[in-house]
Amino acid sequence: MKKVFLLTCLILSVAAFSQTKKDYPIDLLESKCINQKDISDADKCNCIIQARESWDKELNKSYNLLKTKLPKENFETLKESQKQWLLFRDKEYEFSSKYFSEIKQGTLWYAVSESLKRDLVKRRAIELEAYYKMFDY
Repeated sequence: MKKVFLLTCLILSVAAFSQTKKDYPIDLLESKCINQKDISDADKCNCIIQARESWDKELNKSYNLLKTKLPKENFETLKESQKQWLLFRDKEYEFSSKYFSEIKQGTLWYAVSESLKRDLVKRRAIELEAYYKMFDY
């Protein structure tokens, strides 16, 4: 069961981020957390949730940095975009939770759901970070 869990997480992560070659510190900490000896499936899920929360902090950090750099009108556009993204994120969370608890049932699927949620936040965090870094070019 543990091998199936790890394999599923690995496949989802590779598929979602095959275009991203950078090793992010959050990903390294998550891997270290998941790869602990004698860790339970519930604790592995907590590792994924912690990573998602860390990515959310990075997302907010980049958003706030963009707020300081963007002209007011451009920031208002970003602000509206972020509001719409949050609505999308919440609906995706809802769908993923329902799908994996009602359709796919089982503790393995809870971890898959949490991985998808983490990846969603990670993608947005990386996008906002990229916008901010482009100010230096």
